[in-house]
Formats: sequence, structure tokens, C-alpha cells
Amino acid sequence: MTFAIEAHKDLTGFTVEWAEPGNYVLSRRNEIFRSADLKPPFEKISAVRAPAWKRALSRSRAGQRFLRFMVTNVLPLKNGERFVTFDKTVGIERDSKFRELKGLIRPCRVLRSACAEDNGGNVFFGEYLANDDRGVMRVYKYAPGEDYLSVLHEFPAGSIKHIHGLYFDEFSGYLYCLTGDDDHECRIVRTNDEFATTEIVGSGDETWRAVSMIFTEQAIYYGMDAEYRKNQIFRLDRTTFERTVIGEVSGTVFYSKRMGDDLFFTTTAENAPAQTENVAAIWHVDADGRLDEMIKFKKDRWHPTLFQFGTIHFPNGPGTGDELLFHLVGVEGDNRSFRIYRTS
Repeated sequence: MTFAIEAHKDLTGFTVEWAEPGNYVLSRRNEIFRSADLKPPFEKISAVRAPAWKRALSRSRAGQRFLRFMVTNVLPLKNGERFVTFDKTVGIERDSKFRELKGLIRPCRVLRSACAEDNGGNVFFGEYLANDDRGVMRVYKYAPGEDYLSVLHEFPAGSIKHIHGLYFDEFSGYLYCLTGDDDHECRIVRTNDEFATTEIVGSGDETWRAVSMIFTEQAIYYGMDAEYRKNQIFRLDRTTFERTVIGEVSGTVFYSKRMGDDLFFTTTAENAPAQTENVAAIWHVDADGRLDEMIKFKKDRWHPTLFQFGTIHFPNGPGTGDELLFHLVGVEGDNRSFRIYRTS
């Protein structure tokens, strides 16, 4: 199987947040759009409320990146709502109006693709904050049609730094929770009863530090988000949880996506101690388990902490099956989108 990669010129300045046949959701700063075919003009459907001074500063890309003035998740729900995370805000787009949800204990960020929707349409996410003092970290639940969030689970003070993401495994019905960052804080936890009981799949060092997961019928895949170890892609057996190393990659893995039998992982340009090259890259695992680097982008000249790491991310949603979109942040080509498609 061979692939081609090309820029998607119609998407410059926009981010595709959700992709499925005939239904795309896009964002630009605090605005949300939809499209049936990704051909402009896109239909604006709502906007997240934000102070005028933030809207003004975020007209420049530097201001947008500095303020994190951007949508990070849009999930169209079965009841017609759209669950949205923006900066440190969590809300619902309902009847073309954005409503901030009540119940959030404190403002928090949610990483891209890190919200999970179960078979009942409930949405789960965890707090992603610096949490240098190692306070309590929470998992939240949103039930469709409600105007509030409920705290589903609390990780006790001193147990973890933050929550990287919640992911729903449609093959087993389990909800997986990924945490970090120090060795004893790195763990993969799963539950099938909304955290009434939990099971630790693995923990104890950076080999269990992950940001995203891919589920297939036979196995679970993830890449390490390690600062001090060489980063690897793992295959996790569903029955025994035995791990197999697929291969080593050049940096920390944030985002991942499945397209049929092909798996894609993106590494991040954050210049971590273990990073061999300060680039963001896409790595491909084929149906036979072979790993190769597809494309890479150098970190841009802007400060990584103030103006974001160099990342490559994929849209939420099932995808279209014939192409995979990705968007660049903080690398050369920042704020542009591309498509990966099969050529044979």
C-alpha cells in the first residue's frame, strides 16, 4: 500500500475538527463551521463567547497561539448537539447557540481527540492542567440534553499530574483513561462501569505514558509520550495485555488515527531530552506491523512554551475511509491542512 500527501488549499486557516462522509465540522479561532464536502464557503453555525480583547488579539496567528484561542474538540452527538471544548471552556452547541456547561470545578483544558463518547451518547473527559502542586484531578461526564457536567471520578492529590485523555473502546465497551507524567503517575486505567470500579492495565514508568490510543478488533495500539526514554509504538494484546514493540519513533507521540488497516501516529516537536530531532512527524504502521516515517515538519521559530509545541493532529470522527486529513500547529507550514490518500 502506498500513499500520497498533498496540501488542502481550501482549508488554510481552518481546522477540520470532525470528519465523516457528508459531514465535516471546522473551526477558526472561536468560530465553528460545517460543510458537506469541504468546498468553501463554509457555513458558520456558532461561536464560543469570548472577551473582545481576546478576539482582537487573536486576529493574529501569534495572538491565537499565545492565548490558546482555539477549539480543541467538537463531537456531534446523536441528539443533534455538539460537544465543544475551547481553551479552558467546555460547552454545548445547541440550536446554533453555544452554551457553557455548568459544573466545571475550575477552568481546564482538554487535549485534542481526548473526549470519549460511549454507546449511550455520554461524553467523558479529564482535566489537563499543569498541576505542579499535584492536587486532585477529575474526570467529568456529560449526559446529552443536560446543561451541566458531573464529576465522575477523582484521582487523589499526589497520585497523578494530569489526565491526557479518555478513550472509548467500541469493541469491548471499556472506557480507557491515560494519565501522566512522572514514572509513578504514568498509567493506563480502564473501566466498564463509569469508574465505580477500575482496572490498571499498566503503570509505573514512561512506557505507560500515553496521550492517545487506537483500537482494533484484535489489539490496542499506543505510542509513548516519554521525555527521558526513547519513544516507541506498542501493540497491546486484548486478552493478556502483553505488549509488543512495533518500533521506535523520533519523538513524543500525542495523536493517532486509524484508517482501515492502516494506523497513523504523530510525534511532537517539543525538544524533549529523548527527542532525536526537533520535528513533528507522521508515522505509519501497516497491516503487517511495519513502521515507517511518512513526513516530517521542522519546529518553527516561535517559542515552544509560549506559542505551543509543534504538533500534527487529526480530526475526530470515523473519517471517510479514502483519505485522512491532518492539521499543523507550531511547525513550518503552521495553520495549514493536508490530506493523506491511498494511491495503490
